[in-house]
Amino acid sequence: MYSYLKSSLVLFSILLSLKLAECCKGCVNLDEHNFNKIISRFKVALIKFDMAYPYGEKHDVFTKFAEEIADNKNLIVGEVGVKDYGEKDNEELAKKYGIQSKEDFPALKLFINGVTNQAKSFPVKDKWDTEMIRNFVKDNSDIYIGLPGCLERMDQLAEEFIKADDKDEKYKEIEKETHSLVEKEKDTATTYLKYMKRVLSNGVSFIKQETNRLKKLLKESNIQEKKKQDLSNRLNILKSFHVLGTKDEL
Repeated sequence: MYSYLKSSLVLFSILLSLKLAECCKGCVNLDEHNFNKIISRFKVALIKFDMAYPYGEKHDVFTKFAEEIADNKNLIVGEVGVKDYGEKDNEELAKKYGIQSKEDFPALKLFINGVTNQAKSFPVKDKWDTEMIRNFVKDNSDIYIGLPGCLERMDQLAEEFIKADDKDEKYKEIEKETHSLVEKEKDTATTYLKYMKRVLSNGVSFIKQETNRLKKLLKESNIQEKKKQDLSNRLNILKSFHVLGTKDEL
């Protein structure tokens, strides 16, 4: 009877671990056998070393980031599950990158152009958020990582617009260029153009005012999920207009 209960508890513990360990959508599972082979195929690789069945707030943030940039062809996001029991899978691989024990989990490492002996370490040890991880990748590589709801070319044009001395003329140029966008991108481009027109009417200070307004709306408890996503995307687009050194007014 005791043996049966013990086996049941072990099984329950395993099942509980599997339930807690949410699948990281957009991630690739790496191990000591395929690590170098896969990383070498990408311009940038962001890898999380963690326990074999990861869970918790940091894992959730990492998973969210992986989902957000899943379409980026220059960046791969991967996980290395390290076991401190049994055959201790991937333990030596983790130690190679300075991860000596489970106390170091989770640890993020960034690899550029497949170079595996020059990994950059994510410096944040406490609370993670997706913006921190995004900035870590952007600051240490030259690839574009857009926020959800943004377009790479429109982000570039928003920066050019906000820096331009003659914003009216720049707006006309940008409006013409948007005609060449594919149909599915035009709705998003319209939001960028709308904000540009508001800047022409109200000055650059409109960006800060609108940002604050959207942030307040997002804090409302009764907001529907679809509306919340739309507001978040619009807020992300506004971030493309924040350029240091611009005047407060036209």
